[in-house]
Amino acid sequence: MSSPERIVALSDAVVSGIAAGEVVERPASVVKELVENALDAGASTVTVEYDERPRSRLVVSDDGCGIPADQLALAVARHATSKIRSLEDLTGVRTFGFRGEALASIAAVSDFEIVSRTADAQVGTALRVRHGETIGRSTASARRGTRVTVADLFANVPARRKFLKSPAAEYSLAADTLRRIALAEPAVGFRLLRNGKTVLDAPPVSDTQVRIAQVYGRDVAAAMIPVDGRHAGMRLHGAISLAGTSYGSARRMSMFVNGRWVHDRLLFRAVMEAYRTYLMRGRYPAAVVFLEVDPKILDVNVHPTKREVRFSDGAAVERFVIEAIREALRRRSSPLGRWGLQEHELRAAGRRRSRPGVVGAPAPSWSPAEAPAERWSVRPAAGGDRRAGNLASEDEIRGGTRERTVAEPPAELPLGCEAIPRVVGQVFSGYIVCEDGDDLLLVDQHALHERVLFERLMADLEAGAVSSQRLLAPVAVPVGAEGVEAVERLAADLERAGWEIDVFGEEEALVRAVPSIVSGADPKAVAERVVADMVAGADGGRFGERVMATVACHAAVRVGQRLDAAAATALLEQAREVAFSACCPHGRPVARRLPRARIERLFGR
Repeated sequence: MSSPERIVALSDAVVSGIAAGEVVERPASVVKELVENALDAGASTVTVEYDERPRSRLVVSDDGCGIPADQLALAVARHATSKIRSLEDLTGVRTFGFRGEALASIAAVSDFEIVSRTADAQVGTALRVRHGETIGRSTASARRGTRVTVADLFANVPARRKFLKSPAAEYSLAADTLRRIALAEPAVGFRLLRNGKTVLDAPPVSDTQVRIAQVYGRDVAAAMIPVDGRHAGMRLHGAISLAGTSYGSARRMSMFVNGRWVHDRLLFRAVMEAYRTYLMRGRYPAAVVFLEVDPKILDVNVHPTKREVRFSDGAAVERFVIEAIREALRRRSSPLGRWGLQEHELRAAGRRRSRPGVVGAPAPSWSPAEAPAERWSVRPAAGGDRRAGNLASEDEIRGGTRERTVAEPPAELPLGCEAIPRVVGQVFSGYIVCEDGDDLLLVDQHALHERVLFERLMADLEAGAVSSQRLLAPVAVPVGAEGVEAVERLAADLERAGWEIDVFGEEEALVRAVPSIVSGADPKAVAERVVADMVAGADGGRFGERVMATVACHAAVRVGQRLDAAAATALLEQAREVAFSACCPHGRPVARRLPRARIERLFGR
């Protein structure tokens, strides 16, 4: 048996190298730490120079308060900071930095130089550090503020350098980091230079929306709406993309907690959940949201990079974020995405903002509270049979008659159109073929009808007006022990959604009444799916959305069911009356567009 190794205290160099690996992961980490230090110093302008020629070099300069000459050496020492004094200060941190690790960690793995001058100093002071060892100190000509130069990052840690991405990818991550910080500080000017060329020039502004346009572009900013919600001492404000506007990646999603950009799973999950019935699968919204909470309920000391945070009541924070965003989306429904609008059409849509009936036009001057309270009912097919090949009637698609008690506000028209697309026919007994200007439009009849029914059901649920139909005989449904527990726990929510379900034994439930809209469907199949949604853990508003999505799916016209021109037209007309119809509640697209030019190219014209 081999003898145990002796326990020894690590040298300062090794300790610094380990600490540097936690704080400095890549060039983007350097940008984050140095720019946040500049902001803590009260800078009004921050410039980042990213140079890849001939060796990696980063320069971050600011016009902040500077560091006194007699404290410069201490600034690059480990665990030296001006931000906190005691352990109690950690419960109310309001600065970006506080651990006293950033400069020391960066200096430990690079060729590092810091030049700083305070307002009352005649000259600046320069300190040079290489791989954690101070190699020079001198006076220097400098303006008020601080300039930090970092060269040959990870030259003494080849294992870390080996795992860096390509130079272009590392630059992209660093640029994204600066852009996110810039979003949170509109009153500060930011410049980014790559190899001497300016790629971002964002002068100070007074409005977050203008800063979003500076960072993400005017087209993205034009398709965003404000969000501002408050609850129990929390506030969520910022801007989010309209329902139906989506992107192929999450790069346009930036979340901040008390002014600090965070990469937090809880907040990301909350934003995506808020958009769950408004986005196609695999798509992401644009969101620049700021969560403000009492620092005492927040732990920012979870990770050395401070990218992760922990809330004392994460569930409450998550629910608040979801509801705040959902409320903003409900107040400002969007035509984006309707009739197959794609992301690349945003630019053209933004240029037509001043024209009536198109993307970007001002919202009607009525609010949801002023909308007419109308009841609607569904008249199922005779006998409730919806076998493939059956011809659906116009009345069935319309879902019965409506009794209007007051005049409706003007219905939102399709993008730039005076009327709905002209129905040409139906293919594969599931897709409506339409002619819309110079485009061919294919509409998934099930997905569109499902969305229309879902929007109506949610409106009735919020109004407490979901109609119910009692079954002639109760139906026993096997739901398992978890299902029985869910039925008991959410009995009141089920009743509001039009269901009457009782516990029947240890693993079965007895269905006595269902929402009228699915009275013609198989109650056992629908109930099994609804209880499965309940077991999935949804409650409150999320429960209602999941249940109504399931109900709408079972009540909607099916693929395989033929529609005549009148029924198809009636379905398209109904889509104009709901707030959103770009995708079904489960995220599938409703329509796809095929331009005439593309069709003509297929035939060599």
